[in-house]
Amino acid sequence: MKKFLSIFLLLILFSMTLYSIEYVTLSSELTENLSGRVSIPFFYGTKDAPSAFLLNSYLAKDVEDFLSEYLDESYSFRNSIEDSKGPYVEVIIESEVGFDSDSFVSFYADYFSFVYLQAHPMTTRETYNYDLTLSKFLNLYDFLDLYSNDTGESFQIIKETIIEEINSDPKIYFNVDETLDTIGYDRDYYVTNEDLVIIYQLYEIAPYSSGIREFKIPLKELGIEIQ
Repeated sequence: MKKFLSIFLLLILFSMTLYSIEYVTLSSELTENLSGRVSIPFFYGTKDAPSAFLLNSYLAKDVEDFLSEYLDESYSFRNSIEDSKGPYVEVIIESEVGFDSDSFVSFYADYFSFVYLQAHPMTTRETYNYDLTLSKFLNLYDFLDLYSNDTGESFQIIKETIIEEINSDPKIYFNVDETLDTIGYDRDYYVTNEDLVIIYQLYEIAPYSSGIREFKIPLKELGIEIQ
């Protein structure tokens, strides 16, 4: 883990000399007390170097907090379970960059964990939508207000698209009519070159067997064009 963070810091220093936004994927295998791997993007080259620095720092902090939490659990199991070989916890962080430009970056990271004696693994899909010009994360309201022609109409299109997809295969969902009445500002989302992708986490609107649910709305339908 220390080696992983050292490489991360060296790349931060390197990024301050470049100008066009780029990213590389940093990967590391976990051994000993934690089993698994980490694979995350590292952004560099923005003209506003502190902005990319902040984005990388936020992501690094999330990764560190996640690994530290499960490292503590691993130590707890090691001290309480006799005659059993570790590791007792498996964690995996995998990421996917959906969109990147000199002004806006959007990606997600899947935080997977499986703890000894747990019924099944759990995954949380964390999304990162960062405006490099403003040096801030954009929630769904921020994003639509900044990029769509009509925020209210955009939310209506999003809601109708989600309901239509759920109705096309209702057996894999819970009864979610009330859940969709209001799509909150903190709803998880990410952006690709073509779509706005709305995310519902495990158990939010569907059983575990249905997985994390994603609903894709074409950016063109929302009148969105990101430079």
